[in-house]
Amino acid sequence: MPGSEENIGWRPTKQAKYGVVVYPYLSPKSYPYLKLHFGDVVQILEENGGWYRGFSLRDKQYKGIFPASHIRLKECAVENPGAEESVVPKEDPMVQEIAEVLREWSLMWKKLYAEGKRRQFQDITQLMRELLDRRRQIMSKTLPRDELKELKQLVGAKIDYGNRTLSLDIVPRDDGGTAINPKTAGIMQLYKLIKSCSVTSTNDRTAGNRQSYLGGVATPGPSKREEHHLLLKFEALVLPINEPCELFFFLYDARVTRILSERYLVALSQHCAPRNSDKISLCYAVFTDLDSADLNNKELYLVCQIVRVGHDLDGKKTATAVRKPHGVAVYPVNTLFNPPNDEAKDIQLEVYTCNPVDYCRLQDMIIKKQGGNPPDRGTGVFISLRTLIGSLAKVKEENPLLFRTKYTAECHKLGFPEIIRPSDVRHDVYLTLVRGQYSRGTKRADKNVCVDMEVVDEDGKPIQNCIVSGIGEDPVTVYSSLVIYHFANPCFNETVKLSITPEMMKRAKVKFSFYHRTTITSSKITKSDPFAFSQLKLMKEDDTTIEDGEHELYVYNYKEYKKVHNLSPIPTVLDNFTPGPPMELLSPKDNFFVRTQVCSTKLTQNAALHALLHWRQVTSTAIPKILTDIIKVPGDEIVKFLADTFNALFAIMEDYGDSCGDFVFEALVVMISLLAVEKYENFRPVLDAYCDRLFNAASVHQHLVTKMREVFEQVMLVDGTRKMKQETIQKTSKAAEFLFKFIMKSRTLYEQATRGKGNETFKQSVIDLLHTAGAMLKVECPENELITPRVQAQTLQSFPQTIPLFLPVMGFKAMGEVVAEFLFNMKEAKLRIYKSVFVTAVIGSELFKHSDSRVIILPAVLKHLRYHIIQRDDQQEKSLESLGSILVHLHDATVDYEVNMVVKEMLQALLDYCNSVVRVSKTDKMAPTLGLCVSVLMALFELMLPKHYKELRQSLTTARKLEEFIECTFSMFTELLSFSVYAPDWSILRLQQNFVTLRTTNQISQILVEDFLGSNESDLIFFNPNLWESFFHLAVAFTCQDQLQLEPMNEVRRNKVLDSYGDMRIAMNALMVAKWKSLGLYQARYVPVMVGPFLKVSLVPHQLIRKATIPLFFDMMENELKYRHSLHQMETEMIDKLDVFISGGMGDANYRHGLHHMLTERCKNHTNPEVKRDGLVFIESLVELLRRLLDYRAVHQGDEYRDVHIHVMFNLLNFYKDMGREEIYIRYIYRLADLHKANGNFVEASFTLLLHAELLQWTNQWQKKEGQYQRQTSSQRKEALYHDIIDYFDKGKLWECGIEQCREVAKQHETVTYDFAKLSAIHQTISQFYSNILKEIRAEPEYFKVGFYGSFPSFLKNKVFIFRGQEYEKLADFNARLSSQFPSAKLMKTLETPGIDILESNEQYIQSCSVDSIPEKDMMSKFDGKSVAEQITRFYHTNLVRRFLLKRPFHKGKKDKENEYKTLHVECTEYTTEHRFPGILRWFEVKDTYVHILNPVENGTDLVTDNITQLRVLINRIKVDSQQSTSPLTMKLNGTLDAAVNGGVSKFEQFFSEEFLSEYPDCRQQLPSLKQCMEELGKVLEEGVQLHSQVCPESMRALHNRMEDLLEDYLSNYGNQNSIGSQDYDPSTASPVVPDPAGAEKRHLSSSRRKTASQPITPERTATFTSHRSSSVLDDSQSDDQRIRASTVLSPPMGTPLSHDPQEPPKLPAKKKLTVASMPGTPPSIPPHRQATVVLEDEPLTLPLPLRQQH
Repeated sequence: MPGSEENIGWRPTKQAKYGVVVYPYLSPKSYPYLKLHFGDVVQILEENGGWYRGFSLRDKQYKGIFPASHIRLKECAVENPGAEESVVPKEDPMVQEIAEVLREWSLMWKKLYAEGKRRQFQDITQLMRELLDRRRQIMSKTLPRDELKELKQLVGAKIDYGNRTLSLDIVPRDDGGTAINPKTAGIMQLYKLIKSCSVTSTNDRTAGNRQSYLGGVATPGPSKREEHHLLLKFEALVLPINEPCELFFFLYDARVTRILSERYLVALSQHCAPRNSDKISLCYAVFTDLDSADLNNKELYLVCQIVRVGHDLDGKKTATAVRKPHGVAVYPVNTLFNPPNDEAKDIQLEVYTCNPVDYCRLQDMIIKKQGGNPPDRGTGVFISLRTLIGSLAKVKEENPLLFRTKYTAECHKLGFPEIIRPSDVRHDVYLTLVRGQYSRGTKRADKNVCVDMEVVDEDGKPIQNCIVSGIGEDPVTVYSSLVIYHFANPCFNETVKLSITPEMMKRAKVKFSFYHRTTITSSKITKSDPFAFSQLKLMKEDDTTIEDGEHELYVYNYKEYKKVHNLSPIPTVLDNFTPGPPMELLSPKDNFFVRTQVCSTKLTQNAALHALLHWRQVTSTAIPKILTDIIKVPGDEIVKFLADTFNALFAIMEDYGDSCGDFVFEALVVMISLLAVEKYENFRPVLDAYCDRLFNAASVHQHLVTKMREVFEQVMLVDGTRKMKQETIQKTSKAAEFLFKFIMKSRTLYEQATRGKGNETFKQSVIDLLHTAGAMLKVECPENELITPRVQAQTLQSFPQTIPLFLPVMGFKAMGEVVAEFLFNMKEAKLRIYKSVFVTAVIGSELFKHSDSRVIILPAVLKHLRYHIIQRDDQQEKSLESLGSILVHLHDATVDYEVNMVVKEMLQALLDYCNSVVRVSKTDKMAPTLGLCVSVLMALFELMLPKHYKELRQSLTTARKLEEFIECTFSMFTELLSFSVYAPDWSILRLQQNFVTLRTTNQISQILVEDFLGSNESDLIFFNPNLWESFFHLAVAFTCQDQLQLEPMNEVRRNKVLDSYGDMRIAMNALMVAKWKSLGLYQARYVPVMVGPFLKVSLVPHQLIRKATIPLFFDMMENELKYRHSLHQMETEMIDKLDVFISGGMGDANYRHGLHHMLTERCKNHTNPEVKRDGLVFIESLVELLRRLLDYRAVHQGDEYRDVHIHVMFNLLNFYKDMGREEIYIRYIYRLADLHKANGNFVEASFTLLLHAELLQWTNQWQKKEGQYQRQTSSQRKEALYHDIIDYFDKGKLWECGIEQCREVAKQHETVTYDFAKLSAIHQTISQFYSNILKEIRAEPEYFKVGFYGSFPSFLKNKVFIFRGQEYEKLADFNARLSSQFPSAKLMKTLETPGIDILESNEQYIQSCSVDSIPEKDMMSKFDGKSVAEQITRFYHTNLVRRFLLKRPFHKGKKDKENEYKTLHVECTEYTTEHRFPGILRWFEVKDTYVHILNPVENGTDLVTDNITQLRVLINRIKVDSQQSTSPLTMKLNGTLDAAVNGGVSKFEQFFSEEFLSEYPDCRQQLPSLKQCMEELGKVLEEGVQLHSQVCPESMRALHNRMEDLLEDYLSNYGNQNSIGSQDYDPSTASPVVPDPAGAEKRHLSSSRRKTASQPITPERTATFTSHRSSSVLDDSQSDDQRIRASTVLSPPMGTPLSHDPQEPPKLPAKKKLTVASMPGTPPSIPPHRQATVVLEDEPLTLPLPLRQQH
């Protein structure tokens, strides 16, 4: 292995250039090794032994080395050999595309599974597997060319389907399925291909062809004329029938009570199974040729008739088997077609029965619900139905398994379908037994009539097996009708098909024999003869078939007829034209009716058509009569004999052209114009084929030319002198295309026969004909003239199809002149639709592909296109499409002259039209022609080369015209970039549009420099600032558009874009920077206008773009300071735009660092001190704003993160306030207020809105709309804000602050506006607020100290905050809320100051604990010496505060078990926040921290002071309201005086001993304070006992007497300080105690807010422990984990000074367990839940617990 990349063995590769990674190479080392993943494609540059050096196409920037054994080499072509070489793989493009598609799909495929989209996941899985198989087939190179092409088409369709499923881009493809290269195809070609693909995909989605794409070739959705077929499968018959039966299925139109289709027969045995066992489960039938009328017919039904076959008739035996009616079932098939469903539907048909007499109309009775016996439950006919779409040949191809079996029956319609195809060759004769009437004869009852039908020849012999009773079963020789027991007027309605040839049909006739089926009454069975018979001849004497319809037949008496042996042929059909037979041969009382329908393409029923086809058998004088009659023949008959008819007509024209030519011409134009009818449009190819292969009239061309010229001349006679019939003229114009074809074909045959004789004469005659047609187009006609415009329109419509015919005779140039003449002769506003069709056809013809003719036609075409685009009429879209087709031709064969012609004629018109359409589309509904017109314009710019721009510049003769052109172009480009012109999946087209925009902008910007940039400031005439500004806005919009942002794209798509176009943002950015530099002194004109746009570009996440753009800001700074000597305007614009862009998701920390580094470096290196000084200040402010904005954006979205959002927004608010950006400041005020309201923080919302209210004055200055406030005056806005603020204070129960705002509003109404009504209302609000303060219960907020350490955002990192908790929120709930906001953070389990490892950690740590609020002096001092309700004073204990206290008790030295107060110290940490609570936020940062230690004496003083405070509160409560309960005062007095358990203040006596003072000499100075407090306690106790004696009930008198005794003892012991301590203690010698300021303030702390720094949760702790004071003592036996189990307590921040000896830090106790339990031995007068016991080493110590006020 080479040691380094620079090894001397490295040499450029010759063969190994391109390969695929077949085994991953994940080297643990970095450079120079290249990590490779399986499937990566690499380009190889050098080799050395078994190693390659190169790069992966995933990241072409990074090059490295990798083992050659991991790479499979592939063939490729090398382009630009050398340092900048690139490789192009030689494998099939489809193989490459499949590989890229699979790479792209694989990423999204996994995402589909993760998102639970199982159906899409399965579809893509199936597609990916199939694509892999198809790729192997293509790579095998074993398929024939045709199969390979079909395979590629199939693969392309599957890729497109998968892309649509995954919402990926449409890929344009050629006919072979290969993807088109967008850069070589051109924009217009791309637009047409993508639009075609888009329309196809829309139709596919509408048709629901998912299975078609997944299973085979995609089938498009049904068109308007698409054929439909109905597939039926018989499953089973469930009926109680014990004899064989027949099931007839057919389609039935209930509107006209007529059968539509052939009958499908399923013959079943007595066991209800098919008689032919091979057909089990294979009983299929396809009812074909359903047209649009059938699909929309709501009365279309599938009918199933059930016929029983057996030797039983009405319960009596018969001699022979008879067919008897059983029942009928119907099903409406319309539901299967609307919408079409290609999936089989299982159906159970219910079978209804009736009297056999009504059987023929049972289906109508069922449909109309007018009769029929209901079916039995669980019985019926079980079938499945499915819709098949497309021609029958196509259906067979797509369903080979279905039609492979011989048992799939095809049931045609009874007649020709709506779409008659040339390949439809039919000869079907349908005969229906309708009804009959038969006399009884010699019988006493009506006969059991059975009709036996057979086809016999001229000798009377039966033709074998020619009657098809039902499709699906074998034909029969004799067909027997249904038999109805004893019924004289049977109605049969049975339709059969006669399968006989046309030749046989001329000789055959149908014989009907009428039998009486007798029942067997004896064992002797004899065959009876018919009692009558009828016959029907199918052909007439003139060789035409019998007419369709109902026929009454003669009924002959069989016995009488049998007596006559030599009778001539007898009449068959009863009519008024043929003599009838002798009456003695007939059955006079009997009659019989049949219906026939002949559907044949070989025989005709029309005598006139038959005469034409046999015209040689008549005389010449009869020919005009034949030609006159043939015009009246129906079209259905004509198209069946199209070729024979035209052969006859042209033969007559050749033989009798002089005498009959006009008649033949008229017949020709009538028949040809017949093909213009939509029903017969499929026969146009038949006529084309006839003209190419069967036409043989070599001498008719001159006669046709003469007649057509005569027609055109007649058209020009608009003065009423025409001699030719109008109908002939109109039909000639419709038939012109085929007449021209016959002319040219006839001339070709004539040349072959005469070897070119008369060519010049014929050519001149054709030219004269075409010039006549051109002159006819120029004719102006009166308003009442209709013929001329119609012929002109038909000529324009049909002439382009004849161009290929005339080209061999006239040549390209001459034909081009003819077409140009046509167009120049036509006025622009005349026949717009037909003219557009003509232009479109000409552009698509061979004439336009040839340069000799195109250069002649192009000016005429552009003239008309320009007119319609400028006029914006109904043909503008067609004109744009035609222009697009022209540009496609010019793209394939670019001719400079023609491009210049199009640019000169069309560019400005297109620009104006596009600009107007874009403006309309942006403000209103998207214009339908927007995408087309943009594509056409871009295609024109795409064709323009630098020389075209020069010529365009020369054609714009004035500077004004040039300015308008540039401004219009830049404006249009900019507008196009601001919204999406194309569909989201047309990205390929948008990229090509951007490429053209970049190239065009580059060319026009050169004109901008050359013509609109002066050399100095005095050249104002040459400088156009508006044009330059438009250019810069275009460059910015281009660079920042979403389409070109590569970073969000997946790797495959990003590489595609880079390989095809590179990063176009870099090119446009380089162009923008270059043009900015070229401005020179003019740069100052674009500050601050271009600050925002350039800032947006600099925020694009690309290093090169940022590196090129950020220095532009320094240029602006220089210009600002040079000309304005201030950066204020630029700073204002930068701040405004940064706020918008960063909030919108742009920018990152790298941008902030890059901006700071590049601008700071330039400022420091600048020679101008002003630039250096002001610039650095400006840069620092920008960087700080960026930091705060990025912090704001970095916070996660969601309700659980609102607190952090609020805090970050607060930081921004302060920044904008400091910067004086009032508009943005106000905007963020409302954002912050909305967040508070959404979070339920109404108090904070009030303080936030108050910021804006304080900015406003009571003036009439107008304020713009902000948030929910409409445009109003300053006074109105201020009052509205105050009302909302007051409302929010009310909701937050902060009535004290609400009263202040009420007073402000009241003052305005009282002294300024004198609106006493509003003044009254506001005073009522004040009154209500005062009442609420005294009566409403308010939860006192908890406060928590939180520290954030580690990898938090900068606004939180290593900072401490005080949080105001939610209502009734405790520490555990608060910690849970913190965890939801910072799920990755860890709650610290120690109380120590975090070390450097935590402060700089990559993880997040949080410390939290409860703290007590310290009321402000100025708030509490106003209540001194006054009897104030507790509800009023308690508010200030927890509100309007900014200082907070955390206490942590610990023992110093050896603990005295008898009196633990001797060693008990307390560490007190006081935190001061930046703002007071409540305020704008619910949490503020701690700005100051002070820590000091309370020694035992100070702690005792604090405890006594706290007791005094509690007693005074209770005493004051009773004084204010003597009706209150005295129980709290009773318990407090008794608990203080009767310290039976914990000894009370007696524990503090030891503090006065010399032993204690010698051990703690520092405590001596605090003893006077303790003594003073104890003395003060005695006074308060005395006052309390006296008050208690006045209010206590009699039931408590005994307890009161005891308290008086205890008070006397207390006063005797502690009433004066001389009674305390040893005799040696002299208080006068003690230094006066100067309380610590913080400690003094702590004396005012509410006892209800005191917290124990750490209270471990143990099983002994009861739920009723409600002490608010640090009454638990931390023991040495505790571990750190035990100390913070109940609540996490923060230690002081690192570096905080401590007041105690640093040698003895406030250690938390260890090794001893602290438990809190209920106190034993509590006096009856004190409730147990008001006391607690601290157990140390199982020794109880009872402490008095202060009482919480009960509301």
